[in-house]
Amino acid sequence: MPSVMPSRRMLLVFALWAAAPAVAGAQAKTSGGFDSFLLLVTPRDTVTIKKSLRAATEAGTLAENRRQQAETMRLGARARIEAKKVEIVRIKERASVAKKENRDADRVGLEAERKAAEREIDLLKVREELRQAETELETKRAEVAGLAQKALQLELQLATRRTGRTRAPVGGAGGASQDRVIGELEKQTLEAQRAQAAATAELSDGEIKVIDRRLDLLDAQQRVLSGK
Repeated sequence: MPSVMPSRRMLLVFALWAAAPAVAGAQAKTSGGFDSFLLLVTPRDTVTIKKSLRAATEAGTLAENRRQQAETMRLGARARIEAKKVEIVRIKERASVAKKENRDADRVGLEAERKAAEREIDLLKVREELRQAETELETKRAEVAGLAQKALQLELQLATRRTGRTRAPVGGAGGASQDRVIGELEKQTLEAQRAQAAATAELSDGEIKVIDRRLDLLDAQQRVLSGK
């Protein structure tokens, strides 16, 4: 009897091993077969994809609004810089007249006005640089949102095709044709997702640049307040 038990165990193990390919084949048939090698884009239901698509659209609109605001403020800073330059020219002319007429008190006061105007120009230039950086950042955010919309639209088409293929399986040439369409949609979706990811990676550089410009502006404002 002791010599029989190991033999039975070996037979059982062999039987399970031999049955494994048949079980795997049955599972592949149950799932439709084609998904076994086409699920390179993680499946999501259409409701979730549409929700993400709406969010991406809203993000794009918000980024464009912020870009316009930043650009408006940049143009405002540039206009004030040009106005200050004209003001400085006039101050210099008045200071020159005061010097010729030996009005030292007036000349000293005008020189102080000139220096204050020049400090303000320096401040406005830094502010303009900040608004420019913000404009570029929001432009990039709008671009990322647009790429996200494209990727999600393709993913939505892919999900719809997959659902149709599963609900109404087609064999032979017809099934192979549908599989090729799904495969091409999957490729386009992956390429769109890659473009979105690459653009998203560039956002951090823009965010850092904006923070740096804000720090520059803070330093400039402190210099103005201290009269340096």
